[in-house]
Amino acid sequence: MNGSVADNRKSSDPNESPKHYIDIDNYSEFISMGRIASTYDSVVVRHGSSFVVSNGTLPWATLNTYDSLKVAFQQRKWHKAMLLASDLGHYVADGHMPLHITANYDGGLTNQSGIHSRYESNMVGTYSSSLSNYAGSTVNQITNKNKYVLNYIYSNYPYVDSVLKADTYAKNLAGNNTSTQYYTALWSKTRFTTTLFKNASHSLAELIYTAWVEAGSPAFGSTVISSIPTALAENNISFYPNPTNGIIKLIGDDILKAEIKNISGISLGLFYDNHIDISSLPNGIYFVSIYGKNGLLKKEKVLLNK
Repeated sequence: MNGSVADNRKSSDPNESPKHYIDIDNYSEFISMGRIASTYDSVVVRHGSSFVVSNGTLPWATLNTYDSLKVAFQQRKWHKAMLLASDLGHYVADGHMPLHITANYDGGLTNQSGIHSRYESNMVGTYSSSLSNYAGSTVNQITNKNKYVLNYIYSNYPYVDSVLKADTYAKNLAGNNTSTQYYTALWSKTRFTTTLFKNASHSLAELIYTAWVEAGSPAFGSTVISSIPTALAENNISFYPNPTNGIIKLIGDDILKAEIKNISGISLGLFYDNHIDISSLPNGIYFVSIYGKNGLLKKEKVLLNK
């Protein structure tokens, strides 16, 4: 029911659209080696934030949503966890849709404009009843989330050519790309779509399971008790969004203040509420230190990209 909320945010949040795709074939190292650096900071250092954002931030949006889901589990905020799991499902599904992971996302580079909606919406809608004919498999805890997310993107990338070839085949057979004959032929050549649906479902299940386990495997419906161990309390502190366009919101209990420092360790300001505004600073990487009554609770990097 909430799976489309992430799409709906595109109209009001200018930072949302890049989260739904990655034009991974615009990365020279992917073309030469089949992979890119796994962390957002590392690809920004190599290519610059403008290049990274313009080519989509799907894998890192997926990982940021995973982190937020884990915090929601830790804090026993079950409704919020449900909404975050829906967002996570949307981003995982995008990572398993071949045309969300290529610069040729709508066939414009191969004179096949419109293939995105023909494949993702029209064909899938027509054959939706056939796309659930698969059984589940064992869910395991993920040890390296960055590697896990990028690996399924790498595995799904070869299907880009498969979709485009299927479109050419179906159009040549039907003489058009709108008829029932066209969509029947397109479906006949893209039966791997069922595998993509199955793999997306499994990946989502493993990510949610791992977030729950790393949050301490809380019982559904339970609440946070007052005597939380210090280590767990520290893990309950988080902030978003990251990257940010200047406004950072803190999440957690007993936060007294936050301090922003540049990469040289120079303090740039103290903030005494859960709303931080660094929009006056130049784009770049900063450190956010969050303090409670017993001292430092959390220190993390944040990328400012206005």
